[in-house]
Amino acid sequence: MRYFSIISMIISLLPLILTIDCVLGLYETPPHIIVFMADDLGWNDVGFHGSNQIPTPNIDALAYNGIILNRHYVLPSSTPSRIAFFTGLYPIRIGMQGDGIRGGEPRGLPLHIKILPEHLRGLGYVTKLIGKWHMGFHTLQYTPLHRGFDTFFGFYNSHITYYDYEYSNQNMTGYDMHCGDDPAYGMKREYATDLFTNEAIKIIENHELPRPLYLQISHLAVHAPIEQPDDSSRDEIVQIREPNRRKYAKMVSKLDESVGRVVHALGEKGMLRDSLILFLTDNGAASIGRYRNYGSNYPLRGTKYTLYEGGVRGVAALWSSRLEKGARVFKKLIHITDWLPTLYSAAGGDLKDLGKIDGIDQWRVLSEGQGHGREKLLLNIDEVMITEGAIYSRFKLLRGSVGNGYYDKYYGDSGRTLETPPYTEVVLKSAVSQSITYHLGGPVTQPSTMVQLRREATVQCHPNMSYYYRHSFTFCNVTECLFDIVNDPCETKNIAEAYARIARDLDLYLEHYGRVLMKQIRKPVDWLADPKRRNNTWEPWMNSRATICVQNIGTIYVNLVYYIHVSIIFISILMNNFI
Repeated sequence: MRYFSIISMIISLLPLILTIDCVLGLYETPPHIIVFMADDLGWNDVGFHGSNQIPTPNIDALAYNGIILNRHYVLPSSTPSRIAFFTGLYPIRIGMQGDGIRGGEPRGLPLHIKILPEHLRGLGYVTKLIGKWHMGFHTLQYTPLHRGFDTFFGFYNSHITYYDYEYSNQNMTGYDMHCGDDPAYGMKREYATDLFTNEAIKIIENHELPRPLYLQISHLAVHAPIEQPDDSSRDEIVQIREPNRRKYAKMVSKLDESVGRVVHALGEKGMLRDSLILFLTDNGAASIGRYRNYGSNYPLRGTKYTLYEGGVRGVAALWSSRLEKGARVFKKLIHITDWLPTLYSAAGGDLKDLGKIDGIDQWRVLSEGQGHGREKLLLNIDEVMITEGAIYSRFKLLRGSVGNGYYDKYYGDSGRTLETPPYTEVVLKSAVSQSITYHLGGPVTQPSTMVQLRREATVQCHPNMSYYYRHSFTFCNVTECLFDIVNDPCETKNIAEAYARIARDLDLYLEHYGRVLMKQIRKPVDWLADPKRRNNTWEPWMNSRATICVQNIGTIYVNLVYYIHVSIIFISILMNNFI
């Protein structure tokens, strides 16, 4: 009788078992997915793009042993980029295409939009977020624990100070560091990059195998304010003359160290072989102007906030032992919206689950080096700033300007030196290279190949770029601009008249998206958000109790599915013994 009751229970749970088995795959477990998202990192601030100025051996080792994404496009500022990453949607579809959310502004990513961690939870993932959120927190239901993350340790606003964890906006200043839904009071004055790195290592060390882990480390680094770590004193960095650029370089160096420490922890835990690691920035460096951090996008034109290459062509690299074809420079188009379907596909998910999105699955193109990927992408349409842009193959159409052209010029240190440092030796000695060698049995990409990859990933422009830095500018707020960004990546020559048909096709492409654009919801700062009302702390200030319970039920359900699966396996073992 007991035997038949067990059989009956298993039959009733069979649909659940089949669903989970399809998700996990019959022969291969989903990869652990680790995402490093830097903030305002410049194109020229990593070694693999040709600069000798700031040593980044760990980021470089990740790139050389994986794939350098040399035409990876993002949005021109923080909130839109993060929303595109998490949703797979162009921000214009949901009115989130403009400026980042300000502290005290009652808006956020619409609650009906399902985001990446929620999708991955359905595949059995444990989901963790460390660092920056910046997608809304006026009510609790907009915050990470209620948008698919199991745990959150970080800050809600666009940035904080590196030691005191404070954010200021319009005479409102407060503490912004949270653990889950609660303020993380009592934290010692630890440099933010180290604080987040240490938290990531704790998560890895305490992770329960074999469950797949999604860990996103959204660093504050290297966003302003310019605050260097106290323990950083590299001889190479000391040679930088400009004092703020030197401080910035030490901040980048600490970010690079974070990558090395996390990869080392993955190796020690036995997770590295089954990991997929993505490193990217949310937008280009703020070389000048608002929130200036002294980063360099050299030799690309423009900075953060603009649709020129310096603002939207972002540093990115992908590494995984599951990549069938690594150690290469990927020169096809990839957009930040593509990561939702690409990571979901790599995790074994069915793309039909994602609904209609703008991102496309590039996993096979990246992993196997086969297929076409994408030919077109929308950069952005900002109806408030009156800027818009799109790319088709090697052609890029731009209209409008930010700050009357102030951000549209050429800025940033070249990072090129006459001396040739022992570059490849430093990369080979990095924590990332050594972890790959020790835990995966090596070998890592050899020096001659690194040199070749670095050469391929370095943007070459007009031989007399100093002339363009001083004199020559085509302002796209006067007329629309068409650039050949393969042959003229520094956007020096407007070829709209010579390629009128291409310009017209891209005009029609922008018109199409202009018709589906949802206008930005720009709300004034709510003074009820003032941290003085809540123990000098930035916290949700509107009531959302009714929604919280629903979100918590979702968390409980995902965990319940996993533990039922484990229980079924245990029951099966008992049955075999019983028989």
